[in-house]
Amino acid sequence: MLHRRIEAWLLGTQAVGLATLIRSVAFDRWITVLASALMIVGAIAALRGRTWGVVLSFASAAAFPVAWAIGIAPLWFVYVGVIGAMPLLLATSALARVDRQATAVLVGLAASAGAIAAVTWKLVAWDLFMAFPALRPSVFPQHGLAVVALLGIGVAAMVASLRTARRAGQPDEVASEPSRTRIGVGAVDAGADVAETAERESESEAEAEPRARHEARAPLPR
Repeated sequence: MLHRRIEAWLLGTQAVGLATLIRSVAFDRWITVLASALMIVGAIAALRGRTWGVVLSFASAAAFPVAWAIGIAPLWFVYVGVIGAMPLLLATSALARVDRQATAVLVGLAASAGAIAAVTWKLVAWDLFMAFPALRPSVFPQHGLAVVALLGIGVAAMVASLRTARRAGQPDEVASEPSRTRIGVGAVDAGADVAETAERESESEAEAEPRARHEARAPLPR
């Protein structure tokens, strides 16, 4: 079961990713659409117990503050990146207990992937816009129907994720059945052992009784 704090940050990652996704679709920021979509997919997968989900969310989130640092994004991208990175940062302690070195390598690779993606986009963006003018960002919001549809789908996905998190936090009644069964089997085995021990004691007593009678009948030495 996921830790409550990690679940809360994953839901926050979905909310921030959805807001960024809708804004990016409205203004034709297609590379940000991709990063936001990957961050949302990672958060949904993590809420369903997939470890790769927090890694994907972290790698996608890492691109946002790097994009601001190299001058191709506004300051609020830093906040998006911090929120998206928190689930993996909170999970590192649990992962490190399994393998500390592998966890460090995993976090480093994920952060590097996001940073490389942001830098690569800066290098190729203008050439891409020149070759494909339809990909250029717009000044005014567009795609009203697509924005509304994405908003509805995103809210539905968040509600489903919240229900999944709540179900994961409830005690599993079915899981307790094997425990009760094992307890019952143990009690039966213990009862069988007691009965077998009592039977052996009865047999020992039955064998000892004739011997005692024989000894009592034997003549005393003169």
